[in-house]
Amino acid sequence: MELYTLFARQHVVSMRRLVTSLLTVIVSLSCLFALPATYAFEPTAMQLEWFKGLSESEQRRLAEQYGIRLPAQGQSNAATMAEPTVSVIPRQSRTQYVETAGVPESKFADTTDQKGVDAKKLPHFGYDLFAGEPTTFAPIHDVPVSADYQLGPGDSLKVNLYGKESKSFELSVDTEGKVYIPELGPLSLAGLSFAEAKQKLINTIDQKMIGVKANVSMGQLRAIRVFVLGEANTPGSYVVSSLSTMTNALLLSGGVAQTGSLRDIQLKRKGKLIARLDLYDLLLRGDTTNDHQLRSGDVVFIPALASTASVDGAVNRPAIYELKGGESATDLVNMAGGLKSSAFAGQVQVQRIAEGDSKTAINLNLQQQGAHFAVRNGDALFVPRVLERKKGVVTLSGHVLRDGEYAWQSGLRVSDLIASVSYLQDNPDLNYALIKRYPDPQRQLTVLSFAPGKALAAPGTMHDPVLHERDEIVLFSKYESDRIKIMEELLGYLRAQASISQPAQEVVVSGNVRYPGSYPLVPGMTVEDLIYAAGGLTEKAFQLRAELSRTEIDEQQMRQQSRFNLNLSQNDALQKQLKSRDTLQIKTIPDWAESQQVTLRGEVRFPGTYPIHKNDTLADVIERAGGLTDYAYIPGAVFTREELKEQQAERLQEMRDRLKDDIAKAELSVANQSNSKPKDIS
Repeated sequence: MELYTLFARQHVVSMRRLVTSLLTVIVSLSCLFALPATYAFEPTAMQLEWFKGLSESEQRRLAEQYGIRLPAQGQSNAATMAEPTVSVIPRQSRTQYVETAGVPESKFADTTDQKGVDAKKLPHFGYDLFAGEPTTFAPIHDVPVSADYQLGPGDSLKVNLYGKESKSFELSVDTEGKVYIPELGPLSLAGLSFAEAKQKLINTIDQKMIGVKANVSMGQLRAIRVFVLGEANTPGSYVVSSLSTMTNALLLSGGVAQTGSLRDIQLKRKGKLIARLDLYDLLLRGDTTNDHQLRSGDVVFIPALASTASVDGAVNRPAIYELKGGESATDLVNMAGGLKSSAFAGQVQVQRIAEGDSKTAINLNLQQQGAHFAVRNGDALFVPRVLERKKGVVTLSGHVLRDGEYAWQSGLRVSDLIASVSYLQDNPDLNYALIKRYPDPQRQLTVLSFAPGKALAAPGTMHDPVLHERDEIVLFSKYESDRIKIMEELLGYLRAQASISQPAQEVVVSGNVRYPGSYPLVPGMTVEDLIYAAGGLTEKAFQLRAELSRTEIDEQQMRQQSRFNLNLSQNDALQKQLKSRDTLQIKTIPDWAESQQVTLRGEVRFPGTYPIHKNDTLADVIERAGGLTDYAYIPGAVFTREELKEQQAERLQEMRDRLKDDIAKAELSVANQSNSKPKDIS
């Protein structure tokens, strides 16, 4: 028994070694000939039986080791090995980028991909269509065929008989174009289509087998050998299905190499050119008219890439495109998916390689000249975008409920955009708002001001400004300091525009206003306008005497200074016109002080907090508090003040620091004395 067990175990090991050797030979042959699995492996029945006799885990281990794909559970291993299907796994992106000659780097900002591809690079269009690597190169058999499919040697037909007899068998077409029907003999099907052969079989069986009907379907298709040569990623010889077309062969070969043409793929048969395939028809229009079916021995030849042109900018698919000859600029843009909605077709820039070793630039109106402008090899088209500058609009911003852009028309006024105070946010400043304007032809910033309250109270009058195209109306809050940032930005522009003949248009207000600082000098600006711009006077402002300082440069380039005392309670002073660099100082009311108070605690009749005047004494406050009670101990009274507390804290910290220094010096002195004593050497 043990001897039998040992013999059986050795037999299994031998079978496994045999199967392993067979798979190794198959893989080695594929690698030896350096072809993409030119031959489809067809195992014998004995080999299949050996393989099926192994455990499932052993089968999968061997399959994974040698690159054979097994079916899922429930499917037949034998069927899979006999009729493997062609599948393709994606290759790492084969999209390569080449430098677009002559196009300025700044114009390729939108072509940078997520991996940081250089902005001067564009992808070649179409080469990733067939960019894959097939997992197996065996032909596909289980696909439907058309009625006009031409039968040939290697094809098979499945015949099912029913009626008086029920049988099923498969008929193979031999090299003479015949099939052999059991009990009926040979039948010639040479040169017939599938529909004709099917009908001939049905008629023959109906005539010779009384009471029997036949159903005929296509069985296994024959395999044919074709060649994919030229600029293919993996050129070589391939075994494919008899239904395969040119694109199927390209798929098996890994697609067209970067150096190959996509627009002139040639089908050759026995040395003659049969058809040309332009893959752009498939890529851009989905047209497969010229995708011809292959025959055994056909050659799919991919010639080298001849000429290209690039298009970038505001198009839907910026890339480098292959030219066949005769394409116009409009054709090239159409290849790129057309223009984006933001494209400006009136000034397309074309960079072209001129004669010699130089380049030239051409400006092209695509709408007028695009259809007649012939594109050459190496041309680089750039379609710019429309300008961000907008026309026919005005902008409302700041302390409003609905800011944004509004349509402009001649005669539009502020009240047309802001019909009432309800259009504004809470606590709006109704005395001061700005209009930012860029008048032609200089297009330099000009600042105007108006009072929103007056514009709403008197619409259509001089207080309700007429707006120009592209004006921006800025409104402010009365109690928020957002105006300070806006003023800093405006003044930066105005200072940049300043010159000898046109000094910076700004004025300064200081002192007791809500928002002191610098403000734009608008035409006709008065002292009152400047006070409103700064948010108005505070409660401490001394109106009877403000000071206006002015500095001017006369015709002799001499500096002239002057000062004016203004009584702000008078209208003449408020309406005084301001000039560039004027400074308005608002003084404080004399002897103004915030309310001061002291707190009494302890043995007084009415303890609490009492406001005090400038000359009040402690005795005055105690008297106001009803005097001391009978239990008051006057020598023990404590007087505290915030300033005294701070001084005491500072002095206490100084004492601590001195104490630390004294302790450190004492310790150092003791250490020095101990080190200076003579050592006892006895």
